[in-house]
Amino acid sequence: MVKKQAEAVCSLAPRRRGRPVQMNAAEREAEILRVTADLLLTRPLDSLSTGEIARAVGMSKRTLYELFGSREALIGATIAQVSRTIFRPLAAQERALPLAARLAILLTPNDPPASDTHKFELLRSIIAKAKTYPSLAQDMCSSGRGTLAGYLRAELAAAVAEGEIALAPEVQAEAAEMLIDMAFHAPIPRLLDPTLPVPTPEATRLRRELAISLFLGGCRRALPSA
Repeated sequence: MVKKQAEAVCSLAPRRRGRPVQMNAAEREAEILRVTADLLLTRPLDSLSTGEIARAVGMSKRTLYELFGSREALIGATIAQVSRTIFRPLAAQERALPLAARLAILLTPNDPPASDTHKFELLRSIIAKAKTYPSLAQDMCSSGRGTLAGYLRAELAAAVAEGEIALAPEVQAEAAEMLIDMAFHAPIPRLLDPTLPVPTPEATRLRRELAISLFLGGCRRALPSA
């Protein structure tokens, strides 16, 4: 009986509200970048304001500026983060695959969840603002294509060391850039003419396979015969 009375009293007592979970600076930054990326992939770049980002993330504009300094810096950091996720390095178990398969993995993008049309419009906006906000274009280039080029340079150097291909050290960086150009459809025609069709996933795959085949054919031709 005493136990039941105590439980009843406790149930009637007002419950104290706990303090909301506090995020540290790194967690706040990660959440802001995540929300900004979602907005960038669905909204025109020019219309995205720090006020809208602050409302969407549930923080004040002051917090945004304390962490990133400016709208340009925030959007640049977001673009850099998204770009870094598009291409990934090889996993440990993938390093035993033939070179063609390794290159195919490196050259296969993990596309952000947005329509191809909007991704092209975002690219068009960044190019148009390149002189006004040069760091945006630089961040996108270095974090996206630059990251992929770094992965390819390392893989080509490893392949040369293993005797899989013949490629002089002084041309390996340029060879990696050429392989990227070969593997992907050039975006400039579609940026200039939005009516051009988007390459299908199958067409993209076939181009990637052809690029790798042609590239390796040229590199292997220089190997001495056994």
